[in-house]
Amino acid sequence: MAQGNFVPASYWQQKVDYNIKVQLDDILHSLDGYEEIAYTNHSPDTLHFIWFHLWPNAYKNDRTAFSEQLLKNDRTDFYFSKEENRGYISNLSFKVNNIKADTQQHQQYIDVVKLMLKEPLFPGQSINIATSFHVKLPYNFSRSGHVKQNYQITQWYPKPAVYDNKGWHPMPYLDQGEFYSEFGNYDVQITLPQNYIVAASGILQTEAEKTKLLGIAALEPIKQENYIYYNKKRDNKFTTVVKSTSAAKNKNFKTKESIAPKSAATLKTLHYQLNNAHDFAWFASKQFLVQHDTVQLENKSVDVFAYYPPWQYENWKTSIAYAKNGLKFYDKHVGNYPYSTASVLSGPQTIGSGGMEYPSITLITTQGGGQELDAVIAHELGHNWFYGSLASNERAHAWMDEGMNSFYEKKYTAEKYPPAKKGGISTEESIEKSVIKNLENIGKDQPIDLPADSFTMVNYGLFVYEKTAVWMQQLEQQLGKPLFEKSMKNYYAQWQFKHPYPENFKQSIQTASNQPLDSLYTQLFTTAAQRTPPPAVNKPYRLAAFFPFKNTDKYRFISLSPMIGYNAYDNLMIGGMIHNYELPLSKFNFLAIPLYGTQTSRLNYYARVAYKIPVKKGFLDNININSSFSSFSYKHIDFNDSLFPAHYNVQFFKIDPTIRFNIRNKYLASSVKKLIQLKTFFIGEQDYNSKSVKGYDSSFIQRTNRNLVQLKLRLEDFKALYPYNVDLTIDANKDFARAGLTANYFFNYASEQQDGKGLNVRFFAGKFFHIGSQYQYETARYFLNLTGPRGNEDYTYSNYFIGRGDFEGANSQQLMERDGFFKVGKELQGQVGKTDKWLSAVNFTGDIPKFVQRLFPDAVIRHFPLPFKFFVDIGTYAEAWDPTVNTPRFLYDAGIQISLLKYVNIYLPLMYSQVYRDYYNSVFPGKSFGKSISFSIDIQNIQLNKLVKNVPL
Repeated sequence: MAQGNFVPASYWQQKVDYNIKVQLDDILHSLDGYEEIAYTNHSPDTLHFIWFHLWPNAYKNDRTAFSEQLLKNDRTDFYFSKEENRGYISNLSFKVNNIKADTQQHQQYIDVVKLMLKEPLFPGQSINIATSFHVKLPYNFSRSGHVKQNYQITQWYPKPAVYDNKGWHPMPYLDQGEFYSEFGNYDVQITLPQNYIVAASGILQTEAEKTKLLGIAALEPIKQENYIYYNKKRDNKFTTVVKSTSAAKNKNFKTKESIAPKSAATLKTLHYQLNNAHDFAWFASKQFLVQHDTVQLENKSVDVFAYYPPWQYENWKTSIAYAKNGLKFYDKHVGNYPYSTASVLSGPQTIGSGGMEYPSITLITTQGGGQELDAVIAHELGHNWFYGSLASNERAHAWMDEGMNSFYEKKYTAEKYPPAKKGGISTEESIEKSVIKNLENIGKDQPIDLPADSFTMVNYGLFVYEKTAVWMQQLEQQLGKPLFEKSMKNYYAQWQFKHPYPENFKQSIQTASNQPLDSLYTQLFTTAAQRTPPPAVNKPYRLAAFFPFKNTDKYRFISLSPMIGYNAYDNLMIGGMIHNYELPLSKFNFLAIPLYGTQTSRLNYYARVAYKIPVKKGFLDNININSSFSSFSYKHIDFNDSLFPAHYNVQFFKIDPTIRFNIRNKYLASSVKKLIQLKTFFIGEQDYNSKSVKGYDSSFIQRTNRNLVQLKLRLEDFKALYPYNVDLTIDANKDFARAGLTANYFFNYASEQQDGKGLNVRFFAGKFFHIGSQYQYETARYFLNLTGPRGNEDYTYSNYFIGRGDFEGANSQQLMERDGFFKVGKELQGQVGKTDKWLSAVNFTGDIPKFVQRLFPDAVIRHFPLPFKFFVDIGTYAEAWDPTVNTPRFLYDAGIQISLLKYVNIYLPLMYSQVYRDYYNSVFPGKSFGKSISFSIDIQNIQLNKLVKNVPL
């Protein structure tokens, strides 16, 4: 194997040394600090300014790059956060060589400034930069901040951006997308209240604190004194137990509500040093339990610490062993561990990634234990090699850290937990690979090497982490394991404490292995469609149960599973389902569900076939051709004649061939969806034949056929903040045409809880046209209606109804969302609100606002968390404007909606127009409220890719 220094002779990098003093105020949740930076210009260029990152300003308002990215990734918690939960950096007063220096704000980013140098900084020269700073710590929305008096102090000090041979790299703070910083030495002094335990990057220099920390760690964790212990209660609230040695012996614990106690008046100052690093992070809590051990690596002994709260004891009691095993694995397979300490700590359960790495220390937010925790600890410690030592530009080339590290994490897990690998790869990995392949098949994949913020949220995890790990496996297979490991160790040794780029990695591996990587290397920068497809594999068919996840790359599966159904006429239906759906999805898919009706003794069925045609260029993304086939009983006919049965259940038959054109978005990460759909309905219905009954012949039940053409145009933006959709639907046959415009706009409530609550406003406007006969009997079922249509008015049989043909009883009070969508339970006699001209309505549906919920005792809300909403419907129609008709021009109803499992809704009208009130009081005296209740069952709207959020299927 060829050996040598693979770092170009022309390579250079800047050096940034820090001396920082900072004090924590745990009442105001703030930092006050002062830093001095020795900045050395090793570049061949003369510098006239230095870009600085002020990343705490990312939390200053809802217009930062960080806030915008969270919204793009379906998070509204920061956008709606309270002012006291936001953060910023201030009190900056830059001096260069003790002379005041000016700054210029970045034109786009609030958390980036340009420090102007009064004197040019020539190659080889150094300058001293100093500034005070104040940081208002945010609630921990992303990596940094606090949760009550538990502190995660990261990305917290003014920090120069990297200047390398590609230029300056000023960048805003982002949640999806990490960092790129200069190497240097850190000298940090942290002052804070005496009763905190601190876990930090680097080596603790304060001997008294070191002795105390090691003394605490020497105790059994459960016996460590003067900590706040949390015990979960049934309602998931916490009770705080202050536990002392004497109290523990006497079993006499004092309890109080869980609040953040005020700090002791006395302070302490801790001194840390860290060399050859590009970041420094620290964490403080009064609740840490501490464990300590040492691990002997190839060339050094390393101190290993674990910090975690008492309620994580059972999960974390073996965390030290996990950390030691992970360090040994990476040290053996990649290279020497770069530092003399390694710390892992359990972080707060906020919206997080599972873990976040910093030099010599990592924060773990995974709440489980066992193999899951072991894998996360190994992964996060592995970043000390990939990120800590090999400090690539992770914002631009995230795979060089996250992906390479994921490859080694998977090797670690496979080696330590071989049962997970029985029969090949694990189910989780099978799903990941299948989803990646599915994205490639439908043209939604992205190259591995892209800037982190260019990925969709799903693709960032799948391609940066998982796809890169697969790519590394291919590299290992190409070189062979021994040569691969030697080449990777050479890459690590040569580029340690430097900034390698993809081309540096390629050159290093090629030189060390003496093998070309061109073909494999190109895959980093291309999508599947841009590469030569692999030869087609003739996969044999196999039977499977339910939905197969494993071995889909080897077989085509036909899956079988039991299935049941129910309606008021067929009663319980028993049958099965056969389909070929698997990941990745094939272009052709089918589904068949035969069901035997236990009451009718008939075979009912639902079936669907679909074929998707990807379109590589132009405005179309894909074309979907599909059709469903169905038949069920839909009503019963009563006969009061001794010669015939008491009732007879009749069936409908439907075929609906469809072609849908999905419009391509300019940006893959766009939340906009546009489509054009053309569908034809061929419907057959059995019904009573009045002409035959008089003769008592066998043709008293007759089948009639009808058809309908439907054109739909849809525009939808399913963004997290204020999503909307607009549908234009035109239905027509030889007798009529009806056009309906439906628009929905969702107004999010301001909430940090990420609960998705808000107010939905629906608008409908419809117009009916007679084409052939004006005879209303033929077209009445198609008329526009203010009230939500009942089963007999679902003329396309597109919704599920329990008793579609019932006109009495509870089943007759089921309705569907269409037209005016009023919720009143019974359709009025005289057809008030029904029209063959025009109709318009607006519907408001909203979650109960918090100020209303506060009117109820907490116990009620906690123990009866029914998903109550309110609704208000207002509408009008053509006949109401006829001066000869004695009807109000505008009708309304309003009340309470109970949503069960999202797709089942019960409507309780409490207010409605006088015309409804008069009808109920006259027809149902004393029972008007019960008869006004309605409900809907919207299982036809269930979409798998929305249930499994952000996973494109």
